[in-house]
Amino acid sequence: MTAPIPTPKAAQNVRAVPIDLIRPGSQQARRSFNADALNELAESIRESGIVQPLVLRTRVWGYEILAGERRWRAAQIAGIHEVPALLRDDLSEDEAYVLGLIENLQRESLTPMEAAAGLRRLAELHQLTHEEIARRIGKSRVYVTHVLRLLHLDPAVQTLVDEGHLLLGHAKVLSSLEPDAQKRWAGEVIGRGLNVRQLERRVAGARRGKPARPSKPADWRRLERELSDLLGFAVQLQADRSGQGELRVGFHSLDELDGLLARLGYEAG
Repeated sequence: MTAPIPTPKAAQNVRAVPIDLIRPGSQQARRSFNADALNELAESIRESGIVQPLVLRTRVWGYEILAGERRWRAAQIAGIHEVPALLRDDLSEDEAYVLGLIENLQRESLTPMEAAAGLRRLAELHQLTHEEIARRIGKSRVYVTHVLRLLHLDPAVQTLVDEGHLLLGHAKVLSSLEPDAQKRWAGEVIGRGLNVRQLERRVAGARRGKPARPSKPADWRRLERELSDLLGFAVQLQADRSGQGELRVGFHSLDELDGLLARLGYEAG
């Protein structure tokens, strides 16, 4: 059985914690912080204080951030010496990660690729389907599926998505292409200022101009989509007329392979 998703405890556990005893969490999904946004938050903190407490857990050297690193950084800029915090020493490592991830997702404070990596880890930790992930984080299943598809993008294209040069709609279209084609079309989007619909039409037109490949039966294509959604990885099915074929599952790193094996129930001996 997997551990349940943790929920915040009552506000009476909030206490003031010296800011110099606090350190960022080692497994936080968020890695980037916009300097201008931090300065704006710092100015707000100077005027009104920190409204939402940080979530911490006790360590031998002080306190580790589970949720609220952005507020902690802004408080440092504002010159605040103590911050309100809720201590959650009852959480396991996995539960602590999930709590921080959910807060960041609900606040929409992660970059697209940080969100994709976080959702993948959430799925791996708790063996969740896309529908179950969506319920946990308060998003739609379509949102979860689209974000996880970002992991199928070429690393160079992932960077363009994170930097805001490509929208999630662009990324959805590109994720179905081969890596070289992804990079080529990403360049077209940026160079020509294509919106998502224009990209869809151009990609579809380019595909029509290629020699037609034998199309897969509709039930096979549906099965590929369902398996991709179930595993969180790109799946391809191929078979000849005799019924002999293969099932391919794509991954981009050894960490992804470990996650896939865990989803399949494999345990190394």
